Amino acid sequence: MKELLFIVNPAAGNGTALGAIPLIEQFCKQCRLKYEIIKTQYKGHATALAKSAVSLSYDAVVAVGGDGTVMEVANGLVGSLTPLGILPTGTGNDLSKSLNIPSKIDKALSIIAYGKPKYIDAVSYGNGYFFNVASIGFDAEIARDIQKIKRWISGKTAYYVSALLKFITYRHKDVVIEIDNTKISAKILLFAIANGTYYGGGMNVNPNGSIDDGYIDAILITPVPRFKFPFLFWKFVSGKYLDLPYVKAYRCKKVKIHSDESLPVNGDGDIIATTPVQFSVSDHGILVFC
Repeated sequence: MKELLFIVNPAAGNGTALGAIPLIEQFCKQCRLKYEIIKTQYKGHATALAKSAVSLSYDAVVAVGGDGTVMEVANGLVGSLTPLGILPTGTGNDLSKSLNIPSKIDKALSIIAYGKPKYIDAVSYGNGYFFNVASIGFDAEIARDIQKIKRWISGKTAYYVSALLKFITYRHKDVVIEIDNTKISAKILLFAIANGTYYGGGMNVNPNGSIDDGYIDAILITPVPRFKFPFLFWKFVSGKYLDLPYVKAYRCKKVKIHSDESLPVNGDGDIIATTPVQFSVSDHGILVFC
């Protein structure tokens, strides 16, 4: 009989994660699964709970929330034999989309209850890991500023309002990037370090990516003329932008980013660092039910 720990972020999805608790309880009782449900109380709590769970012989630790919750739980499980389960109940749920995890709670629960986990890559930075997509530039500033927007506007609308405001005010960034042994000085619109394929609430940033191939996909986008940007935006959303003259993609193991000004670094939907920063594919992956 499987025993599952569910770590629920009460703030995720404007209450969607909390609303999933009765469905979790009903499913586990019907399937005769042992389970425990714990609600997080502060930022970083999910990581601490997941680390503690590793020694308690759970068959899976399940993140109930969005990408930020998943990243916290996963950081507590990297390098262990305890698999991660994901119930996508946040706003964006981009990692679950990259992993083809269903958005319906009962279907996602069935994968955890009856499926087999597989290893995916973890990408290290400093003392932590991300699992889907990190970036600097245009979208990282959106991720930073969106917290202010969410005081008045919720959900994906907050993202699009923040993106519109950033389109008006954004200044292109000068950076030095080391991709494996290649050094590049560039002015950027944005630079993405991709393990998964989707971010920003469903934008296909890395259409050729694989989340378990042992490599990072580094995508460099140089400034796009403002008058062209609205007409090209659909290409960025749909993943059909890699042939644009403003875009270069690299497959690598390690990325370093330097800049004269301290730039925010977005990782799996949260600001996780500022430049300078280094990313590398970790020797330790993570088991995920997907």
